Amino acid sequence: MSLSIHLLPGFGWRIKDEPVYGPGSVFQGIVKLNISETQLQNAERLRIIFHATESTYDSGFIKPIYNQQLFGSQKSLWSRKESQLFPKLMPNTDASIPFIIQLPLVQFPPTSDFYSYGDGLGYKCRYTLSVYLDSQAQGGNTIIKAHKDITYMPFIETSLSKNSICITTNERDSRVENTSSKLQKSIPSVGIKLTSLDYVPGDTIPISLSVKGIPKNSIESISFKLYQNQTWNKTTENNAGNKTSKGERKLSYLVAQNKIGSHSIDTSSSSGNQQEVFYINSKIDLSLDIIPSFSYSPVFSIGYQLKISIKRKGKLWCSNFDLTNVPIHIGTLGYGIRSSEEIKVYSTFRDIFDQNPEEHNDNVDVLPAPKFLSFLEHEEALPLYNEDRLPNYESLLTIAPQH
Repeated sequence: MSLSIHLLPGFGWRIKDEPVYGPGSVFQGIVKLNISETQLQNAERLRIIFHATESTYDSGFIKPIYNQQLFGSQKSLWSRKESQLFPKLMPNTDASIPFIIQLPLVQFPPTSDFYSYGDGLGYKCRYTLSVYLDSQAQGGNTIIKAHKDITYMPFIETSLSKNSICITTNERDSRVENTSSKLQKSIPSVGIKLTSLDYVPGDTIPISLSVKGIPKNSIESISFKLYQNQTWNKTTENNAGNKTSKGERKLSYLVAQNKIGSHSIDTSSSSGNQQEVFYINSKIDLSLDIIPSFSYSPVFSIGYQLKISIKRKGKLWCSNFDLTNVPIHIGTLGYGIRSSEEIKVYSTFRDIFDQNPEEHNDNVDVLPAPKFLSFLEHEEALPLYNEDRLPNYESLLTIAPQH
């Protein structure tokens, strides 16, 4: 016996050959089934569910401290009671049953799975297709089931800066104001130049440094590091069962880096002049599966920060010159691409599974759920040819002008 879910190839977004869906997406799939005669006799119905859950964990990961089902949409693919309305199932025979799902114009969190075992924190947002062949026996046990994870990404816009982003860091900012103008000129400084602060997965972040007051031969290395900043908003339930915020925890993880050693810095033209200015170019490559920046979840958010450090040689030991941290925004839509104005954030809606709706403002809409659409065969096919629509080709040939 076998039961599986297969997504049909389609046009659109893909990450590492896996389809990715976002607000308003429509996707098709097939449920493949092959069961024995005994299983078919015991079967009551075949149903498919598309559901999503957002969870956070703390201290142990055994039970989530926050577990919110975002939606759950269900459709029957076959039913014994209404077998005439569904495809006929035969024992020991391969069956393929199609389905179509349309996502609402709602901005949900991206598919995510983060765990920090050292700090005891975790966050997961999972989108899953599940199919069940239910038994008609008392108790309603499932004969066979299958699951398939779906990759969801929100529409996060990016923008290209009209001018380059320039940020200058002096080595001893706190002493600059109390020194003479002559001494201020000799204080080392480094300028960071970026073409933009917004990027998408798979992009390359070009970085240019202008170094002043630091001899080339004194630099041992320069590190370029991109950190992912994760923020957990702790939630607890009060006596009434309502979730309340209780502080936050922040963690940072290195997600991309590059390093330039002294051998990559051209020192042949160095004059040793403290006022000499030279330039260094580098880059950081973003992975295709990096999670975009988002902050609209009530329990979790992600941001990014670029950190650059210059390691300088000393007589006894090396010292680090840390430049000003630069916030980086990672979106999912390229420059100039705008999402629909009708898209709304999921956290602005009322929970569809709310047990006490009367306690909330009646003006707050219920969170829309994905819909299963009717499968129309030949919907994309061209209309059948009708000769009445065009003149007879033979008659055209007989009246064609002679040259």
